[in-house]
Amino acid sequence: MDARISWTRRLHALLGLFLALSFAGDLVAQRLPGDDWMVYEDVGQAGFDPERLEAARRSWEALPSSAFMVVADGAVVAAWGDVGRRFMCHSVRKSFLSALYGIYWDRGEIELNKTLADLGIDDYPDPLLATERRARILDLLKARSGVFHPAAYAGRTDSRPRGSEGPGRYFAYNNWDFNTLAAILEQETGAEVFTAFDEHFARPLGMEDWRVSDGYYHYERDKSRYPAYPFRMSARDAARFGLLFAREGVWGDHRILSRNWVRRSTALYSIDDEVLGYGFMWWVYREPRFLRHGMYSALGVGNQMIAVLPELDLVIVNRADTYGDVRTPLSGLLDLIEEVLQARTGAPAADPELVPLAIEPDPRITSVPDGELAELVGEWTYPAAPLGLPSSGTTRVRPGDGHLVAYFPFDGTFRLYRQPDGTLHAEDSLERYWPVRAADGSLAGLAAAEDLTRAAVVAAAREEPDKAQEFLEQVGGRGGLDEAVGQALVDLFSGDRRSAERRLDGLTETHSRGAVAAVADNAGEDLLELGRT
Repeated sequence: MDARISWTRRLHALLGLFLALSFAGDLVAQRLPGDDWMVYEDVGQAGFDPERLEAARRSWEALPSSAFMVVADGAVVAAWGDVGRRFMCHSVRKSFLSALYGIYWDRGEIELNKTLADLGIDDYPDPLLATERRARILDLLKARSGVFHPAAYAGRTDSRPRGSEGPGRYFAYNNWDFNTLAAILEQETGAEVFTAFDEHFARPLGMEDWRVSDGYYHYERDKSRYPAYPFRMSARDAARFGLLFAREGVWGDHRILSRNWVRRSTALYSIDDEVLGYGFMWWVYREPRFLRHGMYSALGVGNQMIAVLPELDLVIVNRADTYGDVRTPLSGLLDLIEEVLQARTGAPAADPELVPLAIEPDPRITSVPDGELAELVGEWTYPAAPLGLPSSGTTRVRPGDGHLVAYFPFDGTFRLYRQPDGTLHAEDSLERYWPVRAADGSLAGLAAAEDLTRAAVVAAAREEPDKAQEFLEQVGGRGGLDEAVGQALVDLFSGDRRSAERRLDGLTETHSRGAVAAVADNAGEDLLELGRT
């Protein structure tokens, strides 16, 4: 086996060298972003009709979308919304990992036909079946492993009974495949996912906002040993990644990925529905309106999207603020993309007028002397113990340069900025945190509005109405939906059912019933968990 793998790797390396030489002639200079993206001053020079594009903008404004970008010929046609803010990527992370597999496959360091048994991969608390361990890396990349094992960060799961399908026979979107692929990559190459992404993509592409700390590992050890690997990324950085694929792996005069891998990983291997099929952790579009342009995309919860149209050298990015429960409907997003394509009237000008893309700074990004932040540095139970909530891990806060850097379980790492009222503003999530103090006045941790409102509900359920109101008053009207649902539940536990019903009825006029129910369910889970202890 070792000799066969060694021989295969040598052959693969020679093939990679041949590909590099044969593609040397196609490294033609094309327009790329530098330190900043450049924007067409006149979208007509980008090959777009201004009136039709403005109509598309109005359609975008009618959608629940937080940022939207269109890039043609390496420059920005449209940048609507908060394109510099790092939103959660959700399942877009899988296309990032697919690209990393391409890096190491091109080098001959990954053998896609290795099975889970060859790799020594197993799981706990439930071990893999013998049939499941016959799945290859290739099967996992295609979501055709036949492994129907529980997974962290599950989301959509096309599950079937364990052992009901053999490897390669059945397409089943299952985060077990995608999470385990990250562990396999690290095992086979020694490369950690986020540092490898930084080395091979973020830095070579000149990403403006990405940092290694914008990724973290999400464990659910009661389901699987393999964690998910969520990313945060801005629209303008996601567009750079998409442009690399639109250019079939070439960035300027440097080939980052082989054309072979780009085409192989974005080919159609499975049909999901009438709109979409699946490649190697990329979604491939089957509708004629997109199929004729060769469109494929990375997709995540809320319809985070990096769409690539290689036939047009076009990249389209959509971001939804899932911190704030924003979800862009796929049907509306695809209609918007079609509208953008209909606004395209021809090829871009050879020498258009371009200006730098301007991003408005966040006025809440502050810098204060480190001494004023020293008390807030440390480690505490999360949520903070005085809140009376079930513990779910540890908050770790360290000093930055005029700010704080905080790690929160299940959320990852964020920079926190001191505000004039003593609260802390989190970048990207825009969450506000309050210092929480123990009975002796010492700092016991940090709490977001959600934490304080959950604590208020628990206090009310324990017949501690004064404490419940104290928590809600601390939020002071800045907690959004969490605070509003929390106040309704406090009213209910305090015996004022009519007030609770009025509040909830009012909320369903401005929020979906599902969003309101989700907040209430979280409070119920707290009470159930506390009832067990």
